[in-house]
Amino acid sequence: MQQKTRIDWLDIAKGMSIILVVIYHTLLYHDFHDIAPDLYARLSSIMTPIRMPLFFTVSGFLAASAMRASWGDFLRRKIWLLVYLFAIWNTARWLFFRYVQTNVLVPTEGSDPYQLLEMWWAPNTGIWFIWALAIFMVATKLLFPIHRPTTIAIAALISILTFGEHLSIDLFTHRNVLQYFVFFLFGCWYGKPVVNAITQRPLLTACAGLLIFAALYVLRWRLQAIEKGSFALVSSIAGLAWLCGTAVLMSRLQSVRHAFAYFGRNTLPVYVTHVMIVSLMVALVAPIVGSHAASGYITAPLVVVFAIGLSLAIRAIADRSGAGWLYTPPTRRQQQAVPA
Repeated sequence: MQQKTRIDWLDIAKGMSIILVVIYHTLLYHDFHDIAPDLYARLSSIMTPIRMPLFFTVSGFLAASAMRASWGDFLRRKIWLLVYLFAIWNTARWLFFRYVQTNVLVPTEGSDPYQLLEMWWAPNTGIWFIWALAIFMVATKLLFPIHRPTTIAIAALISILTFGEHLSIDLFTHRNVLQYFVFFLFGCWYGKPVVNAITQRPLLTACAGLLIFAALYVLRWRLQAIEKGSFALVSSIAGLAWLCGTAVLMSRLQSVRHAFAYFGRNTLPVYVTHVMIVSLMVALVAPIVGSHAASGYITAPLVVVFAIGLSLAIRAIADRSGAGWLYTPPTRRQQQAVPA
C-alpha cells in the first residue's frame, strides 16, 4: 500500500508540472497578443522556480533503476526512445510552424531546413526537455563511479552560477541544461530516502516548504536581499518540498488522485503537442476579444484545458489509428504486443 501511494503522488507531482508548463506557455502567447491577465502572469512568474525542477527531479527518481542496466541495454531502451521522440516531434513542430502558422514567440522556427540539423546541438524549441533528459541520463550514468556528494555540490554550484547569470550563455536550452541537471541528479541518486521522508510527513513538508518559499520570495523580490542564483536554487528546493508534500496529501483524496495522476502518467503527449495547439488557439481568440485584456481571465483557462484535452485526444487517436509510432518506436511497440 505504501509503494502504491508513493507512485500515485509522484504521478500527481508530474501532473502538476505539466499543467504549470501549459499555463506558462499559454500566458506567453496571451502576452504577445496583449491579452495576458496581470494576476495570472504574476502567479505564473512565482511558480518559475518550481515548474521544471519538479519535472526533472521526479524524472531523475524514476530513471534511477535504468542506471543499473548495462550500457547496451541503457542506450537501446532509454536513450534511443528519447532520440527518436526528439527527432519526430522537432520535425513535426518545424513543419507546423513552417506551413500552418508562424511561431510568434520564435518567428525563425520552421524558416530554414538547417534547423533540423542544428537542433541536435542547439535546440531552440519547446521540445528541448527531451534533449535535456537524454543528456542528463547519459551524464548521470557516466558520473556513477564518482563521489556523489562532491558531484552534487559541483552541479549545484554550476546551477547557481548559471541562474545568477555569472556564466554568459546565450541559448536558453544550453542554460537550462546547466541549471536543471542538479535536480535530475539529486532525484536519481537521493530520491528514494527523500520520497520516503515526504510520504511519511507530507503536511510538515508542504507547510515548511511553502513558508520558506514565501519568505525567500519576499526577501528576493521585495528587498533584493538574496543573490539571484542562490535564490533560484534554494527557492526551487523549497518549492519542491511544498508541491511534493501537497501531492502526497492530494493522493489521499480518491477523485483528485485519479485526475492528477492521470496527467502525470501522460505528460509526454501534452509536452510535445500543446505549444502548437496553444499558439493556434490564442491566435484565433485574440482578434475576437480585441484589446480587452480582462477577457484573458476567461480565455487563458479555456485554452489550457483545451490544449491538454486535445493533446491527450491526439495521442488516443494515434494509438487507435496505427500512428502510435509518433510516441513509441515501432520496434518497441511490436515487442510490447508480444505476450510474455
